[in-house]
Amino acid sequence: MTRTKTSWLAALAVSLGAASPFPLVAQDLVPPPSGLLENATATRITDETAADSVFFPTIPIATSNDSMVGYENDTSQEMAAPACDAEKMKALKKAAASAYKPLFFDNDFNYLCDPCYDGCLLGEDLKRLCVGNHGVLDIGGEYRLRFHNEAHMKPYLNNVNDNFLLQRLRVYANYEVTENLRVYGEILHAYSQYETAPPRPIDENYWEIQNFFVDGKLLETGNGAWFARFGRQELLYGSQRLVSPLDWANIRRRFDGGKVFYRGDAWDVDAFLTRPIKKALYEWDSTNQDQSFYGVFSTYKKSEWGNVDLYWLGYENNASPFRYQTAGSRLIGGKHGLLYELEAAYQFGEYQQANHNAGFFTIGLGHQFEDMAWKPKFMAYYDWASGDAITGNGFDQLFPLGHAYLGWMDLFARRNIEDFNFQLTMKPCDQWTLIVWHHIFNRQDSSDVPYTVVNAPYPGTTAAGSRYLGQEIDFMAKCQMTPHSDIIFGYSHFFTGTYFQDQHALNPAVTDNDANFFYTQFTLRF
Repeated sequence: MTRTKTSWLAALAVSLGAASPFPLVAQDLVPPPSGLLENATATRITDETAADSVFFPTIPIATSNDSMVGYENDTSQEMAAPACDAEKMKALKKAAASAYKPLFFDNDFNYLCDPCYDGCLLGEDLKRLCVGNHGVLDIGGEYRLRFHNEAHMKPYLNNVNDNFLLQRLRVYANYEVTENLRVYGEILHAYSQYETAPPRPIDENYWEIQNFFVDGKLLETGNGAWFARFGRQELLYGSQRLVSPLDWANIRRRFDGGKVFYRGDAWDVDAFLTRPIKKALYEWDSTNQDQSFYGVFSTYKKSEWGNVDLYWLGYENNASPFRYQTAGSRLIGGKHGLLYELEAAYQFGEYQQANHNAGFFTIGLGHQFEDMAWKPKFMAYYDWASGDAITGNGFDQLFPLGHAYLGWMDLFARRNIEDFNFQLTMKPCDQWTLIVWHHIFNRQDSSDVPYTVVNAPYPGTTAAGSRYLGQEIDFMAKCQMTPHSDIIFGYSHFFTGTYFQDQHALNPAVTDNDANFFYTQFTLRF
């Protein structure tokens, strides 16, 4: 079937056409329902700097209370003006800048209901809209454009050079029917142009339902509340090393199923039962009935050492077949100037006809130099994930955001891998963020092969030869153009190790060339 080219300018114009250029005024704002969204988020990021923000640094969320300032009656019964002091205005600006979350159904536009807010960002006129006497509606989305120049790296280390353009549009509607009930829907359209090699599976999907679910409050307790959600939904947990919507991809992961979750002062707990979605480029995507993904993920937020995650995740595939259970924990925080992150998991079950015993761990230590120019932050990590003499029986990375941790060229999976890596982040000014990241890769088990980012063995390789896979150095510069738009420039180079040189001597189809990757990305949220 011939692909019909879509006019992205027309699609974007339709999405944005209803946005007014005039700022909101206090009397037009409709206060949101106060129960459901204040306490519920579908899935959590336990540390906002540990996942997407590693390579897309975020603006910190305001910590002050941005509730509406009340009016007081004086002796003449006239209304007093709200106290819009400098601190209040600063907090509102921070709330506006951080309104968009990695999961759009967690977005927070309550700052628009404060009469002190005087901003005028694109799309704000489509938020907190009164639907008669029946709730509040938010409409918004995102347009993203990214150019790739790749040498010897698509879809894995090879002899292919390619240039192409990726575009993605997301549009959502969030309808809060009452303070205890809401309906959320989101569509996504993604496609690739000008490529020489075929697009990757994660590059294209046409006008698909990304999220569509109903959730509501079940029970309120003294320290929190219980909620339930059913329908198509994205999942994001903890560091995203194991469960992520994979925002770097042009399409995003999602699941069909249900979950019950608790949001409290000290604990957040999710219990979910889902099935992954199968992509069908020219048809509606459908539920993968051969696979199931379920588990419990909890976060304790009041430890003096930082946030603590405890989780159990089950993943079954009747087609392969395999059945895995993964139990793990993570600690992230800082103390006495030391930044640290520790995460580890043990995985057991069955792989085809063999027993499965595997695991992974990550150790990260660093320091933020607040008193120095550009406020540099240095982190050193050691990532380890087990391999196995049976090809494919090493640690299974489940549904990860590998891009955020194992190199921005996405050359390796979290399986049979050791990665010593060092990250330096700097901010020469408020708008710009600079990152340099160096990786040194080795095979963990010399009796197993390396694996591509999709958990498949590198084509044509064997277990023979050196353990040393190579080194990657990544550079990134991000400019925050407006609170809801940014542009990123990135360059990465992979220095091929002796393993691939040994494999090339055995099989000339295996490349021993170095690889290069340059990209630039523009994102606009509305």
